[in-house]
Order: sequence, then structure tokens, then C-alpha cells
Amino acid sequence: MPRPVVPGCGLPCDSTLSDTAIVGRRGLVGTSLSNSTVYTDVEFLHDVYVALLGRSPDEVGKNTYLDGLSNGQISRQDILRQVMASEEYSNHYRSMSAGLEEPLGCSRDEAEAVFGQFAKYEGPGRAGYVTNFMGGVSEIAVSHLLDGASGVVEGYPIPGNFHGETLEWIGTLRAALASGDTFTMIELGAGWGPWCVIGAMAAKQKGVPHVRVIGIEADAGHVDFMRRNFTANGLAPSEAEVLHGAIGLENGTAYFPQARSADQVYGGAAAFSDDDKESGPFAAFMRGNSDLVETVEVPCFALSDQLNKFDVVDLVHCDIQGAEFDLIPQSVGPLTAKVKRLIVGTHSFEIDRKLSEVMGAWGWVCEGVSACKMRGSPGGPRLVADGMQVWCNPKQTRAGASDLTKE
Repeated sequence: MPRPVVPGCGLPCDSTLSDTAIVGRRGLVGTSLSNSTVYTDVEFLHDVYVALLGRSPDEVGKNTYLDGLSNGQISRQDILRQVMASEEYSNHYRSMSAGLEEPLGCSRDEAEAVFGQFAKYEGPGRAGYVTNFMGGVSEIAVSHLLDGASGVVEGYPIPGNFHGETLEWIGTLRAALASGDTFTMIELGAGWGPWCVIGAMAAKQKGVPHVRVIGIEADAGHVDFMRRNFTANGLAPSEAEVLHGAIGLENGTAYFPQARSADQVYGGAAAFSDDDKESGPFAAFMRGNSDLVETVEVPCFALSDQLNKFDVVDLVHCDIQGAEFDLIPQSVGPLTAKVKRLIVGTHSFEIDRKLSEVMGAWGWVCEGVSACKMRGSPGGPRLVADGMQVWCNPKQTRAGASDLTKE
């Protein structure tokens, strides 16, 4: 699911943030705002400084914070808020907001050529929301770390915006540009459904008469956010459908770590069997978050059945926290038969490699890759930043990766 990030820095607002997550697409990881022996205070400070300030901690600051953490005078949440309130962070954020940082997985020229095909919103901000460059909004209530972003109007998302990177944006917008009389999209692990809204708004702006988007999300609180988000962006029930449940290979049920406070935790992964509860993405998430979530049973929807609702699907956006390792390769046949474009968030080197091999073997053309970042740790490799892959299916589209901006 998409994770809201502190504006400009790639730091997810997973706050209270969990032992899987402070994972920012553009460079931070971390994992926990709660104390953890898995994710040490030294690691936490390094990741926060790099993500928010663009540098490693200085010795004075590091030692002061480490002393405060060890004697209980300060929490990780306090440190995050103090750094975000600093003049240094403000200056660093301004430089990034000015577009001085390059995007990952695509060029600035390529991105601007796509963005330039859409009318740029020039109006005022909306209280309680962040407004993107096309005029779409996201409610700040999706994460308490967005409290200070009320009324913000974003520019072009280079190197990204508060919830995603440039490559995701241009992949979604290309899908809208390449659609015909109908734009159809499915967002897997949708969170509050930001990509459904972006795709729908882009298609409408280009005059597509029929829009149909489906957001599939397993966390009940995030499902509520998504419904509100669709309404706030003027999507009618006939245009936007919300499905509460996990996405998988078969219809049935799944286990999911539902957040006790929906604005506090993102990044949960589903388990599809009792064995999955003991290992894999679900187990990894629960090791650092058991006090922040409760395990619940939710419906599981077969991806093939969702695809079969339509003759053609313009875009599938998938961010399911490691479950893509099995879902995408085992669903590549139905995907190839139905889907024009696929955007996948990846969560390990193994997944990056496997998807590249499988999609290429089925004839898909890669439009952009931003590899995930991993870091060694005593417990094994740790995800430092999500990866991103954008694939085009020549069997369903007239243009491939060689003509990315003229569809």
C-alpha cells in the first residue's frame, strides 16, 4: 500500500512506525519509532538524518539523542518531530521542493514531458488536504505526520510527492494517456487509494468518457480513508469501487495485521495460511508491530477474478509489501491477457530479479526501474527503500518503452 511520506524527504509517515517500516522510496529506511532491539537507536538516527537532512548525524547531535533515548528522556517520535522542526530540515526540504533532486528510474526531461500534457492546478490549497499538481486531493488525516501539510499545493512530483516517486506518477499518467473511451484501473494494497484518484483524474482531464477504478485494501481504517478520498475527489460510486480485503491467488480468507489507529501504521502484509503467519512478510511485520495492530481475518480476492471483470485493464498498481513475489509471477498469464500496464512496488533484491525475469519472458517491456535498497543487519538484509518497476504489455498497447511520452 502507499505510505505517506514526510514531504520532500521520502520518510514514510508509518509513524509509530513499526519494525518494518520507515521505508521511503527515495532513500530512507528505518523501521521503528518504538524502541526495538531489532532496529537499534544508532540505525534509527542514521536513517532519520539521511532522509530528513541529507547527511549522517554529527557526533554532538548523535550522542545527545542517544543519551536521551537510553535514559528515557526522549522518544524516537520526539526526535523525528524535532528534526522536522529544525531550520536545517526546512532548508533541505526547500531545495528538494525546488526540483534540485533528480528522479529515480527516469529522467527529468522524460517526466516533465509527461506532466506537461496535463493542465496544472493553479488554485488555492484546501484546508485539511494536500493538493497535487493536477488538483487532486489527499486528506491529511491519512497520517498524523501530515498535520502540518494542510492546504499545501504540490508542484510537479520530481523526485516525487508525499506518497510516491516520479516513476510511479509517469507510469500512471501514461496509462491514462494510452486509454481509449474507457479507463480501467485496479490498485492492489491501495491504502487510501491515491493512485486510483490520480489515474481517474488524469483520464477525465484528457476527455476519457468512462472511468472505472477499483481499490483493494485489507485494513479497515484505510478502507474508510479510501472511501472518503474518492468522495473528496468527486468520484461517483459508478466510477470508483472499494473492496475490503487482501489480494491473492484464490478467493477465500487471509490474515491481516489491522492497525489499531489507522493514521499510525502502514505497510502491513497479508498471510494466506497458518504457515505464512510464522514466516515471510506477515511475520516480519508482526515482529516489530504486534503492539500496534491486531490480527484479523479478511476476505481474499483472486486477482484473476478481478481482471476477468473487464475486457481490458489499462493499469494495475501493486504495492503489497512482499506478497508480489508469488502473486505476480503466478498471475502473469491473466495479466498478459488483460492488462496494458503494470506498476509494482518491490521489497527485496530477490523480488526485483524474479519479476524482471518473469515479465521479460512473457514479452512485457520495462518502461522504468528503480531498484530497492537493502542493508545488512544482524537479523539479515533489511529493506532500506522500496523498489519500483513499470511494465508495458505490447500485446495490449500500440506503443512500447521507446515512445513513452507520445501515447
